Amino acid sequence: MVFFCPICWKEIRGDDKRCPYCGSDITEHDKKSFEEKLINALRHPERETVQRAVWILGKLKSVKAVDPLKNLFKQTDNPFLKVTILNALGEIATQDALDLIVNALDSDISIVRRKARELMEKRIVDG
Repeated sequence: MVFFCPICWKEIRGDDKRCPYCGSDITEHDKKSFEEKLINALRHPERETVQRAVWILGKLKSVKAVDPLKNLFKQTDNPFLKVTILNALGEIATQDALDLIVNALDSDISIVRRKARELMEKRIVDG
């Protein structure tokens, strides 16, 4: 199994208490809530881990994750990650989350536009 420092994301040994690269106290990260760890994982270097964290945050309807998800949406050029973020924001459904979905209707990426349109149509139908 591979372990990463939750601060600098360098590979570390599983029994490290401090990151040998950045000096962070790994045990402090262990005290965070599951939701906080998922939000932190949005910066993980492995794409699959980020995708999974986004999906879980959506299922949890994590209001705390809205701003980090919006920032990730703006920073990434991965259209599949953008779609996953839109799905998560659709699940969370705060006004901020919905605003980003509305803005995605004007995306240059067709798959992102389609997903935004689908989510907005579903909201209209579900009322």
